[in-house]
Amino acid sequence: MKPYTDAATRAQALTLKAVGWTNAQIEATTGITSRTLTNILDRAIKAGFEPVTPEGLMGRLSSEHVGNAPKVGRPRKQEEFEEEVVAKLEGAVSAMTIWRILRKAGMRKTKPTRKPGLVKGMKKQRL
Repeated sequence: MKPYTDAATRAQALTLKAVGWTNAQIEATTGITSRTLTNILDRAIKAGFEPVTPEGLMGRLSSEHVGNAPKVGRPRKQEEFEEEVVAKLEGAVSAMTIWRILRKAGMRKTKPTRKPGLVKGMKKQRL
């Protein structure tokens, strides 16, 4: 199976599971393994999906049930500052103007380089 399953395939697998297909049949049709199908079903149920309603019908499946999980990892350091500047200036000025303002405030788009310091051997050699 692919490392990433798109939302349409996840929705198809959930629909097939809700109408009574076995995990083996779903794996043969969609390529989603039994374990992955269980994880997708658990995540959909936590998001509010009801595989079978009390009337015996299939529950309504929406994009929240099969959507991608939020990205994990450390947020960017300047994200809050950037959002604040853009929120204040958006619509009033162009993106180029915002870039000029940030550059004037000391922001640079690259990390400055620094020369390494002299070690004792180099100092001795110069004298």
